[in-house]
Amino acid sequence: KILKIGVCGSDIHVWHGKHPYTSYPVVQGHEVSARVVETGAEVTNVKIGDLVTIQPQVVCGKCYPCTHGLYNDCNELKVMGFQTTGMASEYFVVDAEKALKLPDDMNDEHGAMIEPLAVACHAVSRYGSVSGKNAVAIGGGPIGNLVAQVLLARGAKKVLLSEVSAYRLETAKKCGISTVNP
Repeated sequence: KILKIGVCGSDIHVWHGKHPYTSYPVVQGHEVSARVVETGAEVTNVKIGDLVTIQPQVVCGKCYPCTHGLYNDCNELKVMGFQTTGMASEYFVVDAEKALKLPDDMNDEHGAMIEPLAVACHAVSRYGSVSGKNAVAIGGGPIGNLVAQVLLARGAKKVLLSEVSAYRLETAKKCGISTVNP
């Protein structure tokens, strides 16, 4: 049962019919939290009642990127809500391995933020160790804000977020991020 859905910038492009990699019509939704209400007989990673998020990437599992853990670069990559049916519905059926159990004390709003947070973690990981380094995050939208937070969490000495929107600058400051309006 879908509980919360995040709306990202790409969803806005899809809504307006301007996403270059989306075939229409399509049901949107790829940032979610959900409650497991039913499982198949062989499902062992989640149980009824668990709070989960869902990995929205549909991959082949056979190409070079897939066999080397680089699923985001799959030669056949499809993303739920763009190239396949998304989760903007009351209920959604998904392969068990796509359902990731969330901590029992996490709320459903935070659960829907796991996918964008994973994007930020991946972006910072591509750089390598940021411990003790100074960093600038350019752009204060949700992903930029999360990148700045991940940089701080991973030990960056100083993090500066550059953004022109007063609203986004204020949001970043509330998250403990130093900001500048260029």
